[in-house]
Amino acid sequence: MFEDKPFVSMVPAVDAQSPAAREFTQYYIDMNAALGVPDVTIEEGRRWFSRWGDYGFEPSDVNYNLEDLDGVRCMWADAQGCKQDRVLLCIHGGGYTYGSMYSHRKGYATMAKALGVRGLIVNYRNTPESDWPAPSDDVLAVYKELLARGIKAEHIAVTGDSCGGAMCITLALRIRDEGLAQPAAIMPISPWCDLEATFPIYDTNDKDVLNPKDAIINFGNVLKDAGIDVRDPYLAPMYIEDMSGFPPMYITVGGYENFVDEDVYVGDIAYRSGVEVKVDIVEEMQHSFQQICGGCKDADDQVARFAEWARPKLGL
Repeated sequence: MFEDKPFVSMVPAVDAQSPAAREFTQYYIDMNAALGVPDVTIEEGRRWFSRWGDYGFEPSDVNYNLEDLDGVRCMWADAQGCKQDRVLLCIHGGGYTYGSMYSHRKGYATMAKALGVRGLIVNYRNTPESDWPAPSDDVLAVYKELLARGIKAEHIAVTGDSCGGAMCITLALRIRDEGLAQPAAIMPISPWCDLEATFPIYDTNDKDVLNPKDAIINFGNVLKDAGIDVRDPYLAPMYIEDMSGFPPMYITVGGYENFVDEDVYVGDIAYRSGVEVKVDIVEEMQHSFQQICGGCKDADDQVARFAEWARPKLGL
């Protein structure tokens, strides 16, 4: 399907029927049904999204500490023996409205531990209480604060899932536009790059149980109704025309996701801009499947691939 894209790899699933994978899929089905009813409240949506991390396993020997960085609440995840001068900056998903550093804590702590670095999960301001671009502003503020504290840019990697994956990419755009030093690497997980569900896959794929076309359009409409341009490249990475100067990029997406085509499209922009880029499509996996680390070998294997790729870029 993507034979003309040398940066794309199809990764066969090896554990798609694990109990954790089946439970995670059912959670998505139940959540999508619950959020699809008329007049559902944001509070109800946040209650559902707060369970996002329930299907992964707690990594051992990790200490968690809360700290404000330039006024933004964050959570440090420090595995025993991790490098104190290397940081994995983590941006949670949730459509800019849901999710928190708590819902994604276990998955990102596992990833930071695999890299052997400190994890820093940003609890950015959510919409609609805070207007866009508050989430992006908070992530950029935390990045700048890390630099101000003496953490070298080449010692920072950035990851995020869904809208957090998109902010990995748009963070690089903001960093470039402000003339700051880029991080060593970015690792977007299932980045949400098309807020209007324009790719044909949305009309043909029946495997994605969380993000069908109507759900994505509804999420985008929330931002549209607030007067936000959903084709703004600072929000939707697919509209970034030139990614020259971006850091090396490693995107991963589940093979059952509707986000596959837009993620490959964004990878192609990076490739044509001269950026080192790779995109892994992990067959039979759902959205942000890395959250089930410890319960699914496909999630564990992807985290291991991230670590193998990123550690040398961080000087490890």
